[in-house]
Amino acid sequence: MVLMIQGTASNVGKSIISMALCRYFTKKGVDVVPFKAQNISLNSVVSKEGGEMAVAQYVQAIACEKEPSVLMNPILLKPDVLGSQLIVNGNPVRAVGNKKYMYSDKKWLFNQALSSLSKLMSKHELVIIEGSGSAAEINIKDISNMAIAKAVNAPVILVSNIEMGGAFAQIAGSMVLFNDDEKKLVKGFIFNKFKGDKNLLGDFPIEFGKRFGIKYFGTVEYFKHNLPEEDILFEKEGIGELKVDILKLPHISNAFEFESLFLNTNAKFVEDIREDVDLIIIPGTKSTLFDLEWVKKRKEKIIRAFSKGAFLLGICGGYQILGRVLVENGKRYEGLGFLNAKTEFSKSKVLRNVYGIENVFGTKVKGFEIHHGRTISYEMPFSRIYYNKRKIKDGAIKGRVFGSYLHNLFSNEQFLENFLNFLRKERGYKQKEIKPILLEDEIDKVSDYIISQIDIGEIENVIGF
Repeated sequence: MVLMIQGTASNVGKSIISMALCRYFTKKGVDVVPFKAQNISLNSVVSKEGGEMAVAQYVQAIACEKEPSVLMNPILLKPDVLGSQLIVNGNPVRAVGNKKYMYSDKKWLFNQALSSLSKLMSKHELVIIEGSGSAAEINIKDISNMAIAKAVNAPVILVSNIEMGGAFAQIAGSMVLFNDDEKKLVKGFIFNKFKGDKNLLGDFPIEFGKRFGIKYFGTVEYFKHNLPEEDILFEKEGIGELKVDILKLPHISNAFEFESLFLNTNAKFVEDIREDVDLIIIPGTKSTLFDLEWVKKRKEKIIRAFSKGAFLLGICGGYQILGRVLVENGKRYEGLGFLNAKTEFSKSKVLRNVYGIENVFGTKVKGFEIHHGRTISYEMPFSRIYYNKRKIKDGAIKGRVFGSYLHNLFSNEQFLENFLNFLRKERGYKQKEIKPILLEDEIDKVSDYIISQIDIGEIENVIGF
């Protein structure tokens, strides 16, 4: 069995509603898995196979109590300076320009996606399929959305963001643009992110649905959550005494990994560094050398804050930027020079989950690596990784400067507490209890809320339960 969640636009809430359905059916004892043919995101994780996949399907897999697999997201596009890196079945294939991608290889890519979906369908009772962008978007219609729905005869539920206005028109417009075969697959719609009194809608959504022969499955009221998202809200600001500035790099990647900092510190994504900041983070980036030049324009402010006692932390590309020199195709680039480290880039990509890490904060954590380039450091290592029974040095420490290749550090409860309280002590703040974001608990809370807002019984009927 399959069910597909499509949207009338990007960022309408397809991912989180798909996740809620994954969790609901898992709790009912159904063997369910998520799937999204194609994703465009700079926020990715490493799958159980050692491949790269989008964070949305990772969270959905956890909601299903399954190990995240590249089968759940066979095509991933990671935008960079010149276009995007095309990742198929977890592995980088090549760099593609946006126009070239639109008009070439569609048949091959669609077949790759369909093959992954077929494998999931053969092994599991139910697959919750998420669409991509707008359901009626022409440039992705041949790979995602209705192309997939028609291939497996999936019933479709449309999701529209009512917060922005025009939600009824978006549903109507999508139905008009669908051909007859596509219209037959649409079973109903959900309004998401509603702010206000739902009673004001009255019976109009039901009557509106009748015009197109589809059902109204409910309206989800706007709520805040702490789940990782593909589209990061850079305007958010944490609450607390400890000031943390996360540089909003032009090609920032895996920005989702800082959610726990927003819950426990006065964290902000910034372009202009605060002079009284306690910690400056240079995060991961899809285009290290391009973003290095962006950071260099802020080097004086970084040095000024550092001279006043601020700490520096570089993660992945940020770690490379903190080094002395970076080399690509024989050309040398001067880094910020805070760490005596040298990075050499190559075409190969490091993709691995790592566990059992010993670090200077006395904790063991798990994380993952996604990066081009190998770094040789002449500083004390940030941690020691045990990978494939080998002990590997990770990152570097020099005074108040830390660098690491490991993503997801702050999802580890003990590390988060030890690290933040170390900073608080060094910066003159009292020790405090640190509140981690526990992914399983957050999934339960969000899913229960969404399910309470929609007619889940009618959705079960659509699937055939």
